Amino acid sequence: MNSDDDLFEMSPDANMRIEKIGGRIPVVIIDNVYRRPDEIREAALRLSYAPPPYPYPGKLALIPEPNPSLSLVRQRVLEIVNGEYLPHIPIAQDGRRISSFGQLYTDFAIVDVHPDELTEVQRLPHTDPVPVFGLVYLNREERGGTLFFRQMRALSEEEQGEGYLTESNDAFELLGRIEPAFNRLAVYPGIVPHSGEIVGDWIRSEERFRSPRLTQRFVFLP
Repeated sequence: MNSDDDLFEMSPDANMRIEKIGGRIPVVIIDNVYRRPDEIREAALRLSYAPPPYPYPGKLALIPEPNPSLSLVRQRVLEIVNGEYLPHIPIAQDGRRISSFGQLYTDFAIVDVHPDELTEVQRLPHTDPVPVFGLVYLNREERGGTLFFRQMRALSEEEQGEGYLTESNDAFELLGRIEPAFNRLAVYPGIVPHSGEIVGDWIRSEERFRSPRLTQRFVFLP
C-alpha cells in the first residue's frame, strides 16, 4: 500500500447523521468520509488478500501500519460512536450495557465468491462476534449495500435455496437496507442479522475479480 501518511485523511466535507433503518435499526452514517477515496481503493486493491478462518464470502487484507492518518480516523470514529451513538442506543454484551469502546480494528474486505460456490452458512444472514460494526463502501460501480433481517425461524437444509439471500423468505424478513454510497461509512449494530447485498451479473463473472466489491471494515472492541 502507498506509504503516504495522509492517505486516510478525513474529508473536510464529511457529514454525520444517525438514521433508523426500517424505522428501528439505528445506524451512524458519515458521508464523504475520506478526502482521497479513489486513491484508497487503488492502494487497497494492490494488497495481498486471503480467505479468513471463518465463512466470509471473500478475502481480507491487513492495512500496513503505522499510518498517522489511519490512527486519526480511528480516534475520530471512536469519539463519534462513544459520544454520539452509544449514549442513545441500548447495546449490551454479556448482559451488560456497553458505555464505550476502547479500540478500533480495521482492514479491507472483498467479496468474490460465486453464488453457486457458497457454503450453507455463507448463504444466510449472520450476526457479528462484536456488538457494533462498521463499513466504508469504496465502490463507484454498483456493488450492493448492507441488508438487515429479522429471523423468524430456522431454515432446514432443503429450504436454504441458492445464492446470496437478498429478500424476504419464510424464515427471514427483510427489514431495511443501507445504501452503499461511495465513500460512506456506516456503523451499525452487528447483533442484528444482516448480509451484504450481493446481486447482479458482476458476481457471476470475472468482473468479481477485476472490479470487486471493496469495503473497509471497522471492528469496535472494549
